[in-house]
Amino acid sequence: MAVKVIGLDKAVRELRKKGDQAELIIKKVMFDTASNIEFDAKNAAPPELGGEILGIRERLLSSPANNGFKFFVGIPEEKVQDFDAYAEFGTGQSAKQILFGPGYTDEMRRIAKRFYKNGLGTLRGKPFLIPAFLRYSANLVDNLKKAVEQAIK
Repeated sequence: MAVKVIGLDKAVRELRKKGDQAELIIKKVMFDTASNIEFDAKNAAPPELGGEILGIRERLLSSPANNGFKFFVGIPEEKVQDFDAYAEFGTGQSAKQILFGPGYTDEMRRIAKRFYKNGLGTLRGKPFLIPAFLRYSANLVDNLKKAVEQAIK
């Protein structure tokens, strides 16, 4: 015995369409967030530090991963220079003050630790990437939920 549900095929098509719409809106929110982080970070990046020309603005980029569901925003590993970290975090006491400030995580501290020399440096950091990340990622999950809800109404 078989039961045919009238309208099931149409309902499945509509659900798939809503899923496709949700995927597109998620990718758009992720792209917009990454673009905003990149833009703000480039604008805040110092052109030089301690007399050293940095070129951060030229090397900083955002690039999609996982078919647009994730983004990398920063300086690609092969282009990172020690002074990039010194510009972001500072050295010595400046680094300590910045890295233990609000919003900084253990993961961020581990990244900075890779550039640690002796803790005696005197360069003052001028954070550019982490503040942009914190600003735009703070409400990312809520923004995604709202956007998806709107897209699938």
